[in-house]
Amino acid sequence: MPDRPLSQALIERALSPIESGPFGKRVYYYPQVDSTNDVARELAAHEVPEGALAITDHQTAGRGRRGRVWVAPPRANLLMSALFRPHLDPEDAGRLVMVCGLALAEAVEQVGARPVAVKWPNDLLLGGKKFVGILPESGIVGLKLAWLIVGMGVNINQRFEADDPLAETATSLYTHTGHPYDRATVLVRIVQALNRWYARLREEELVEAWRGRCSTLGRRIRVETPGGTLEGVAEEIDAQGALWLRDDGGERHRLTASEVTLL
Repeated sequence: MPDRPLSQALIERALSPIESGPFGKRVYYYPQVDSTNDVARELAAHEVPEGALAITDHQTAGRGRRGRVWVAPPRANLLMSALFRPHLDPEDAGRLVMVCGLALAEAVEQVGARPVAVKWPNDLLLGGKKFVGILPESGIVGLKLAWLIVGMGVNINQRFEADDPLAETATSLYTHTGHPYDRATVLVRIVQALNRWYARLREEELVEAWRGRCSTLGRRIRVETPGGTLEGVAEEIDAQGALWLRDDGGERHRLTASEVTLL
C-alpha cells in the first residue's frame, strides 16, 4: 500500500519542533538508494556530526543480519539509518541497538500498534510477527568506537496478504491494526523517542526495559555458533546485550549477536 512520497522539505518540516537531543536536526533524504546504511557510512567518513539520519523511500539493496536481504515496496515503510558517535567501548555497542529498539517500540505503541516485543538480538514483533529489523554497523579506530550506524526498517503500510509467503512471519502496522499510517507522523514519534532513550544510554533502566520486552527470555531456543549448534533455555540478557543460554547439561553460554544465528 504505497503512501505519498516523503521529501526533504516534508521531513524537515515534520521534525522542526524537536528541540532536545541530537536527532532530528540533520536529515538526508533520498527517493531511492542501495542501502541507507551505505549512505550513513559515507556520512560518517566525511565527519558528519552525530545525529544524522539517512532516510529513503526505497532501498534496492537493503540488507539484514548475516547477509540476508531486506525487501520492501517503495513508499510503504520507513527505511532509515542513524549515525552515532558515542563515547563507548566497542563491546558496549549493543546498548545502541537497545536505544533504537526501545525508541521504535515506544513510538509504535504511541500511534496505536501494540504490544511490541523484542526477539533477541534485534527484531521487533507485533502479534508474534516481525515488523522491524535493526542492523548495526560500526567503525573502530584503535580500541575505540569512532562511530556506529544503526539501520532500521519499519514495516508501516506494507500489506501482507494471506497468499504472501512472508505473511506467516512478517507483519506491518497496517496489517496489525487494519488502518494506514502517515509515515512522517510515525517518524516524528521515533525521533523523539530516540533522543529520550539515547539520553539514558548508560543507565540500568535501558537494559531493564530491553529485558522486559524480550520474548526470547525463558524460552527454549536453538542457535548456530562458530562451534556448532547449541540448544537450551535463554536465561538472561547482560548489560552489553549478549544473551546467556543454559544448555541441557547445565552449562551457561554467552552469545553475542555478531557470532550466532537464532534458529
